[in-house]
Parts: sequence; structure tokens; C-alpha cells
Amino acid sequence: MLFLNDLPIPWSHRPYFDLSPYQSGAWHIQGIDYSYRNLVSEVQNVGTSLSVNPVTLVHPASFREQLIRETGLFQYSIKNPLALPDELRTERWRVLCSHLVHYRELSPTTQLETINLLSSLCFHEAILKYVTASTDEDITRDSTIAKLAYSRAMSKILCQESIGTSENLEDLKQLVQHASKESFVVFGAAVELIVLHATVFRDLAAVAHWREVASGALDHLEPSLDHFEFKRLTSFYHRAAVFAPLLLGERQTVVREMDICQSLAEELIRECKNETERISAHDNLTTVFESRTKEALWLGDIDLAGERAKKMVELEPLYSHYRLQLGEVLLKQNKFEEAAKIYRSATRLGPPGMAIAWFMAGQCHERLGEIDIACDCYLASVQMDELAISAVEKINKLAPRLGNSMLTDWSTARLEQLREQQRGIVSKTKTSYIPEAASALKLAGERELSQI
Repeated sequence: MLFLNDLPIPWSHRPYFDLSPYQSGAWHIQGIDYSYRNLVSEVQNVGTSLSVNPVTLVHPASFREQLIRETGLFQYSIKNPLALPDELRTERWRVLCSHLVHYRELSPTTQLETINLLSSLCFHEAILKYVTASTDEDITRDSTIAKLAYSRAMSKILCQESIGTSENLEDLKQLVQHASKESFVVFGAAVELIVLHATVFRDLAAVAHWREVASGALDHLEPSLDHFEFKRLTSFYHRAAVFAPLLLGERQTVVREMDICQSLAEELIRECKNETERISAHDNLTTVFESRTKEALWLGDIDLAGERAKKMVELEPLYSHYRLQLGEVLLKQNKFEEAAKIYRSATRLGPPGMAIAWFMAGQCHERLGEIDIACDCYLASVQMDELAISAVEKINKLAPRLGNSMLTDWSTARLEQLREQQRGIVSKTKTSYIPEAASALKLAGERELSQI
């Protein structure tokens, strides 16, 4: 049996498994530490209106499944923290479990802090059980209940493979209509509505409407925010507002909006006053460069996309998802050797996308004529995801050329099994969700790329 400290990926992702303190790794892992410390009141934010957790990236429920599968630590395969065996629990995990056992007795504020921690840990299905649907009256009466309702709405989205449902829209509309105008909830829900109407429904009129609502909500928030937080939310707003000109194909307006967004993000880097603001500014700027990479691809400027993708990886070198995006750009530049190195480097960082990274590395090596290395990469992909039919197809194609009859026979038999199962299989690797949704220019860029 594998243990958490046996290999580097589970060691660095240990907070997801047992809430151990953050030691090293991507910044989203550090977000778990912030959520826990906020729950037990260890975080002090002096002189800032910034919400306690400066990390906005929250992964979907399937990220947790991927983490368990790709590390092989199946003893941690649970849907609720209370299900973890006692012998695997740390003291921090026991604190969380105590809060969950007594959840209904907690104050709304402590309930919200508990739910925020569950969200950081990707226990979104559990959140839907703890946070029941709120009435219009409760959302109006209590701002904390409104925040809990917002968390529930977001977790519902993060549990779904398809977010294009009218129910999701109605949940968010309820918050906009009934939460206090001075609450972040109205602004956050309006931004989500912009993104959903743009990326799923492609409804320009609705995008324009909710953009105005989000702008008005930001104006209502301004008096209660310090300069740093208002500037951060303004940058956040522009990343969502850009969908209107993007859907219209207004290239110059898209560039202008994103220039403003990047300028604000860079100002935050220079103006941060404490560690929390520093992490928040870093989080925001990295997300902006992710959006700007997709913007450059949408514009058809592959070289500019490459520059921005490299900057994104430079800012956050330990997040595999950004390396996958850089690899895609390098492939479009026909830089197969460089892309192979980037994809292989992503496999050393953990999810999301380790199986994809191995598969894409195999594609690069195959293109370079290195079929033995390519086959090894495809095998590694299958080890990460046993349902990776594309990798098995590649192995089946390459094994005869390598003179490996055993691998040929196995891949032939396995392909037959997978094809029989294919119709009933729900992919285990659909995991991508964009930080705070406002960076979802990425989604539009990917859609437009299919036409380039």
C-alpha cells in the first residue's frame, strides 16, 4: 500500500488527503491551508478588506477523483470527510469532522467557513447535502445565508459534467434578485451569469444585460472595499465583460478590455501590502495571462500566445494545467521537441491532466519518430486512466512496429473491451473548470480555435 510521503505528488498534495499543512506545490494547494486556518481563526488580515482566502481557483469534484486514481491512494477515496477511516485522520481532519458532525448547531458564519474548506478540498457533493436550498426571504434577510446559497450554486456547477442547465441559471438569478446589493454575492452571481450565457448559450443579449448588472453591483460594493480589493474585482469584472465584444467578433475591443484587465493586475502586484494580498495579486495576474493566452489564440497570433503561455508557466511553475496549455501552443508552432519536454514536465506535478500529459508527450515523440519513447508515454497514460482508449489505440498501432507481440495482443483485446463499454462509459477525466469563471475567455478561445 502506498503512503502519502512515499512519492512527491501525493506528498505535495497532502492537504487534499488529510489537511496536513501546506509545504510545497501549486498555489491552489495553499488555498486549502488558508481555508482551514480561517475556520480555526488563525488568519489575520490587518488593513485589508480582502476575503480571507486569496486563492480563487477551486477545482471540480472530479479533480479529487483524478487525484486518487492517478496517485493510487484509494484508501482516501471518499465523498465526505466523515467517511475517512479514523487511522488516516490527522488532528486537523478531526477538527473538520467535528464541525461537520455539529454542522446544524454552528453559527451561519462558522457554517460558511466550514463550507469554504469543503470547497477547497473539492467535496462539492457533500456541500449540496449540508447546505440546503434557501428561500428568497432568507437570502434577503441574512448576508451569510446568501453566501452559503452562492457556495451551493457554485458547488452544484462543479459537480456537473455539463453546466448548461436552466436550473443553474435560476439559482444564480435568485441570488442577484434577492441578496443585498452591497454583498459580493450579487456581483459574483452576475459574473457567473455572464459566463454561462456566453460560453454555453451564446446569448449576446443576456451577456449584455448581466454585464450591466455586474457593473452596477461593483459600483454598490465600492464604498465598502479598500483600494486593493476594488481594483482586484474590477480586473475580475473586465475578464467577464470581454465576452460581449468577443461574441460580436470585435477584436480591437477585446484587446482593449484585456489590456485594462492586465494593467490592473500588474498594479496589484506592485501595491500589495501583506502576504494575503501578495498571493491574491499573484492569483489574479496568473489567471489574466491564462485568459490572454486564449485571447491571442482567438486572434490567430500563435507567437503571442506562446509568449503569454510561457509567462503563465513562469508565474505558476508547479501547476500542471498551465503546462498543458503551453504544450498546446507549442504544438501549433510545430515545436514538437519543446512540447514533449513541457508535457513530460507536467506529469511530474500531478493533476489535473496527468493522463492527458502522458498521451500528448507520446504524440510529440511519435511525431519526432521516437516510437519506443512514444509507446512508453502511452503506457503511462493508460496507467493513469485505465479507460484511456486513445492511448490503447496508439499502443496497438506501435506495438507491432516495436516487435512486441505481447503488447500487440493485450492492446487488441483491451480495445475490444473498451469499445464494447464505450457507449455506457462516463469519462473519468472531464475535469476542467476555470478559476472563478471570470477567466473563462479561455473557453471561448478554445471554441474559436476549432475554426482556425
